[in-house]
Amino acid sequence: MAQCVQSVQELIPDSFVPCVAALCSDEAERLTRLNHLSFAELLKPFSRLTSEVHMRDPNNQLHVIKNLKIAVSNIVTQPPQPGAIRKLLNDVVSGSQPAEGLVANVITAGDYDLNISATTPWFESYRETFLQSMPASDHEFLNHYLACMLVASSSEAEPVEQFSKLSQEQHRIQHNSDYSYPKWFIPNTLKYYVLLHDVSAGNEQRAESIYEEMKQKYGTQGCYLLKINSRLY
Repeated sequence: MAQCVQSVQELIPDSFVPCVAALCSDEAERLTRLNHLSFAELLKPFSRLTSEVHMRDPNNQLHVIKNLKIAVSNIVTQPPQPGAIRKLLNDVVSGSQPAEGLVANVITAGDYDLNISATTPWFESYRETFLQSMPASDHEFLNHYLACMLVASSSEAEPVEQFSKLSQEQHRIQHNSDYSYPKWFIPNTLKYYVLLHDVSAGNEQRAESIYEEMKQKYGTQGCYLLKINSRLY
């Protein structure tokens, strides 16, 4: 039988992970695009935590989680369309066929020798894409956002005011009846305020000053200064 790269013990914590939304200002999104990435793509290499996470269940029992993975994605207010998902899955399978010359398992059945691939890369790619593209539904909490990261750039005229606008926008998307998508885990979604600063072009002193103003308004636990370098060498 073909072997999968991941065991079941590895697959489940990698596939069913806490989801965090990202809502960026236009300037913050423009800044990340200088590196040909969205903000969510910028964070993807750092989505697995290196420190232990301590969580309590409804019975107040403490659980220690190691190597927790978090999925960050930009907010999309329309559910994935079935046709687009089918095309994506077809493209993934087509691009994941085993290469020529790979070692195969040989199974003899009567007068026939059957060459069976030792791995199934197409299935693993299909499975990963299928799980990632599943739309959130009402009857369970998979792919429901636990928190939202509000992202503004230090190069904006009034970044702190921009955070207020982003917070209002997130509240409108979550609680306005015009939006049935995305899905949220709790009514009062946790918010984190991220100031994006380009060290190759921005004013370092101004960024630090804005960051201090953010902490005074929103608290130190929910504010972060993220420095990037978009300079091309």
